[in-house]
Amino acid sequence: MHFLLIVGLIYINNILFVIIWFRPMVFVIRKGLTLIELLVVLAVVAILMALLLPAVQKAREVAARMKCANNLKNLGLACHHYEGSFGGLPPGVVNTTSTTYNADLIEFTSQTSEPYTYSRHSLLTIILPYIEQGSLLSVNGGYNFKINWSAPANQIASSSRVPTFECPSVPSSHEIIPIPGSWAKAPMASDYWPITRGNNNAAVWVGLGLTYPKSPGINAVLSANAKTRLMEITDGLSNTFMIGESGARHQGWIQGKKYNDLVTTSTWGIRGAWASETNNIVCAGTVGPITFEGATTAVSKITTAAQLTGALTINGWNQGELYSFHAGVCNVSMGDASVRVLNENISMLMLQKLASRGDGNPNDPN
Repeated sequence: MHFLLIVGLIYINNILFVIIWFRPMVFVIRKGLTLIELLVVLAVVAILMALLLPAVQKAREVAARMKCANNLKNLGLACHHYEGSFGGLPPGVVNTTSTTYNADLIEFTSQTSEPYTYSRHSLLTIILPYIEQGSLLSVNGGYNFKINWSAPANQIASSSRVPTFECPSVPSSHEIIPIPGSWAKAPMASDYWPITRGNNNAAVWVGLGLTYPKSPGINAVLSANAKTRLMEITDGLSNTFMIGESGARHQGWIQGKKYNDLVTTSTWGIRGAWASETNNIVCAGTVGPITFEGATTAVSKITTAAQLTGALTINGWNQGELYSFHAGVCNVSMGDASVRVLNENISMLMLQKLASRGDGNPNDPN
């Protein structure tokens, strides 16, 4: 008995479903399939696979983007849980070279009088207890905030994978390879970082037709080397960036293309490590257009009004700017821990308003 192959295609919630069923052809009585019939069946299967694959890939990316947004939501809530315990949002990074007393950073020094020397740590390390990863701070005798994150006593924790720090759309391994000297195991990377300020060049603001807010108004919700009190966010928590995507920071990426397998400089340290103090996001914008062949030397942040023409705001360069591996968009956690999806074509004008807590121009990104 032969069967008639019947195919149906249906879209539900923008996802393609293929329905296949067989109807018996009882009036045909012969054994086996002819070569032509077999080729026809194979051709139909190939066509179905070609139709189905894009829909599967689209559904997979939608799921990945939702997982990414959930990660950012949890990180934003962790910052607010910290605020509930300490009366201020956590420092975006701890990397000061100051030797004066800083009440917000006293837990990061072993000194009891000036001059002080502060250790170096990331926001992500500080909020580990608030994303149910506090156990990492007790391994190997305990994580010590009074010494640097990269000190031998802290390396076991810093080499541990934390899934909440990883965007599922990032194609790179989150191990920082080759393993840095003096490390027994590779440090692990993150794709999410605190957004600490907008562009701090007054000429850029003037070129955008705005008044330069100076510090601390130029800061985002989280600040470097200082806790943030909620009342300091004068533009409103829901209108100001807090944490965003800057994926695969240990590698160099521009507009979806990788130009370097490992980014290292004398000032950046171990780039991309989730515990490192050098990894924050500054929404300065990237000078465009970018020539991929010269990416290793020619990519730079905007510093003058003349560079505003052709400026890349999102998904242009992953070294310190908002950068995701979601096509055309990037996820950010706002100051109230809500997660917004930003279009990569967002203007420099809007980007600066959203990245600065006190510029006097509150704007909803939607």
